[in-house]
Amino acid sequence: MKNTYTALFVGVIFLDQITKLSALSYLKHTIQLTRFFSFELVLNRGISWGLFQAAPTNSVLFIVVTSLIVVLTIGLAVYAYRRTLQGHTIYSELLVIAGSTSNIIDRFVHGGVIDFLTFHWNDLYWPAFNIADIGIVLGILGMAFNFIFSEPRPSGGR
Repeated sequence: MKNTYTALFVGVIFLDQITKLSALSYLKHTIQLTRFFSFELVLNRGISWGLFQAAPTNSVLFIVVTSLIVVLTIGLAVYAYRRTLQGHTIYSELLVIAGSTSNIIDRFVHGGVIDFLTFHWNDLYWPAFNIADIGIVLGILGMAFNFIFSEPRPSGGR
């Protein structure tokens, strides 16, 4: 099981970082693929949907947001580890941790998160996102599903 967890964690980060590096290297202008989907390079110094956008990387807001994301990611990693000790699987948690870790790497290397996937309808745009964000959303949905529909495992007592 540990090998599967490692492969998932490393795989998400690798795929995300490779696609972001490709976007940085080759995406010099917006590429419209369909009427509703395009590749558009965006540097997000805030959080999801561009909330709490901070201008320079040395701004207090950027440092606070990045620190909070690091602390939350570490907290989720500790929670996931404890769940494995109780016999639970942690695929959903790992998707969130890997996606968050990859976005944290961007914050330290590029001064913000590299986003490049954009959905839109006419002039209505969904905020740009990346592969890590897809992992985070799928992981949160999986965690919610597990929370709602899974029966709790006994903790050893009768």
